[in-house]
Amino acid sequence: MATVARPPRQLTREVACPDVFLSLSLEFPGLGDAAVAMSEQLFRDVLTSALTELYGVVGGAVGFSLLNLRGSSAIVRVDKREADKVWAAAAFATRYGDHDIRLTAQRASASLLPLAVDSRAWAAERLLLGRD
Repeated sequence: MATVARPPRQLTREVACPDVFLSLSLEFPGLGDAAVAMSEQLFRDVLTSALTELYGVVGGAVGFSLLNLRGSSAIVRVDKREADKVWAAAAFATRYGDHDIRLTAQRASASLLPLAVDSRAWAAERLLLGRD
């Protein structure tokens, strides 16, 4: 009996970015005019506290990198498997220490390019001012 030659097994590899970039904003609405000087360490502490409060010490141990902080807005890099945790922790964060906070996840992207420009603000500016 003749044997049929099988084609060699083809190996495939997923080619995708393992990280997700999130645009987050942090506000302290209860302070009013006494604005908090936002630092990278404060932003990290608030996000870590929000993750720990929602998921506990073990579940909230999510590694992230704070890439950029401008005013109260930041771009954070996180593993794509953990991005939902960060988004949920931001949504449920209401207090940091004795202060009320508002931590908002605005956008998520697999690359930094879409986060570089706020397309909604750009479009609103062009429509309101009538520019091209």
